[in-house]
Amino acid sequence: MRRNLVIPVFVLALAILARATPAQRAAAPAAGARGAVNVRLKLSDGEKFSGVATIRLLSSEAAEVAEGKEDVGGRADFADLEVGKYSVDVNAPGFIPIRHAIDLSAGQLTATVILTMTPEASSATAAPDSLAIAISAAITREKAEKAMQALQQVGAVPAVKPNVACPLPLVLQGVGQRAEELVNNLDRFSATERVEHFAVHADGGLAAPDARSFEYVVVVSRSTERNFQIDEYRNGDMDPARFPAGIATTGSASLALIFHPNFVSEFTFTCDGLGESEGRPAWQVHFEQRPDRPNQIRSYVVYRNAHAIPLKGRAMIDAGTFQVLRMESELIKPVATIKLTQERMAIDYALVQFRTEEQQLWLPRSAELYVERNGSRYYRRHTFSNFRVFTVGTEQKVHTPKESYAFTNKSDREIFGVLTVNPIPGQALQEVSITFRIPAGGTVFKVVGPGKDVNFPAEAVDSARFAHNGPPGSIDANAYFVKASTLELVPDTVVPAAQ
Repeated sequence: MRRNLVIPVFVLALAILARATPAQRAAAPAAGARGAVNVRLKLSDGEKFSGVATIRLLSSEAAEVAEGKEDVGGRADFADLEVGKYSVDVNAPGFIPIRHAIDLSAGQLTATVILTMTPEASSATAAPDSLAIAISAAITREKAEKAMQALQQVGAVPAVKPNVACPLPLVLQGVGQRAEELVNNLDRFSATERVEHFAVHADGGLAAPDARSFEYVVVVSRSTERNFQIDEYRNGDMDPARFPAGIATTGSASLALIFHPNFVSEFTFTCDGLGESEGRPAWQVHFEQRPDRPNQIRSYVVYRNAHAIPLKGRAMIDAGTFQVLRMESELIKPVATIKLTQERMAIDYALVQFRTEEQQLWLPRSAELYVERNGSRYYRRHTFSNFRVFTVGTEQKVHTPKESYAFTNKSDREIFGVLTVNPIPGQALQEVSITFRIPAGGTVFKVVGPGKDVNFPAEAVDSARFAHNGPPGSIDANAYFVKASTLELVPDTVVPAAQ
């Protein structure tokens, strides 16, 4: 008898819920309710845009509603907005400007817009996005001679775009954050390293190469939260005798750390402007060791005595991510105590996607070195392949799934919501709606793809809407898609408390 009383009530509740449309379940906004627009920028590969950008909100008459300022981070939030039509205006050096229309209505008081930043057209050929294949190991003597000649031109200033101001403080802030993230997240990485050493004859020609291969391991050790040390091992030890000519060349993994907050004060920086590195817009930043500060970056060890080597050079810094793409360095002046008259170095970095982790890191792809010391000269090339990574606290890290929506609850209570994803019009696909809860302070990912939470191809996504029962501003949302998409947030909505 007790069952007969309970079951009809449960069925009746479901029937009422099924008949109610999302519009009927939404609570009517209070009189004079104000809206908000949240803007999130990303790159065409789905990576978050972290570069310098100015994001403005304009009225339908193109008048500025909220003052935009040049900033980093790829996001802006505009609140206390009246119902009406607006447009978001985005300008970032090296990228095509964007203007995107938004309509705030009584039924949609909050909108989160995810916009894709596209680099301006370039005549250069873009480099591969990641080290999917190993770099060619062998190099002919003829190619080595051309590479050495090019290396000797380090110091020449490449061309930059005219009339583009360089916001150097913001660039240093962004690249410093990337350096901190690398050190804080990385425990160690290993790779196969090939070293090719060429002695240079008196006429400038190269001798036959002396090539060696190593199991290369970089270990990051921390003594305190702020202090760390980077050590390199070849085949398990640091013996310089393993190298050609008995001369060890190390430090390619750490040169870019001149931008780390621990070392940035040891250098002076100037910005040449916005240039290009293998098809990517990049800031050209010149650096030089300060004579009044300690030199912790580079030294030569001769007969167990360390000699600091003051460097100057140039870094190419990705304008969209603040990752270091290339480093070039040379001596500020000869070091007479060890008879070092010239050292020129160039290091190229590449995005490495690790198969065992949903993680990407920028690590050295190749390094070249030309040295004149004590009357002898040599050219040396290092190439790296077969990377493996070991991160700090890997078992505790939450990796962002590709082709997904992310919802973060910034409140102190759980929030329920309904995500509705619409396919591109004209396709034989139906919109998909899923209901879920987000715990207080937690983040929930909803993945798009066959057999996933939203069961249709990610490239078919046109737009999405997330209605939730939290107050305005309680949910921070993002989307990780290669294709551009929009995501509307509708707060203060009656949502069933069910999965």
